[in-house]
Amino acid sequence: MLTRVDDHRALALVAVVDTADGGEIVGLGNLFAVDDCRMEVGLVVGDDWQRQRVGTELAHRMLQAAHARGVVRFVAHVAWGNVAIRGLLQRHGTIISARMNGSVTEIAFVRRQVGEEPRT
Repeated sequence: MLTRVDDHRALALVAVVDTADGGEIVGLGNLFAVDDCRMEVGLVVGDDWQRQRVGTELAHRMLQAAHARGVVRFVAHVAWGNVAIRGLLQRHGTIISARMNGSVTEIAFVRRQVGEEPRT
């Protein structure tokens, strides 16, 4: 599914770091249209690159790309214990709802406007 992108209903962004062998993928973000007004967000960052703003930058660029396509509503499926991604979503969006299903939370959110402060 990640390789089936069409630049409108499905988009993938890759974070690459230069290496002696050419490059290493350290992060991947993807967007996939759920329906005509919402996209599902996926984000993964290699263990060695976590907490170095790779995920933050990928999320920012993905939400910008979605906004350019007229999408401002999103859904993400997040492991309950993944505090870092939950914080990232709160910084970049306004959470509308969160539903638990086992150890995974489905979070619906809208993109936060530039300059808008996160709710506390």
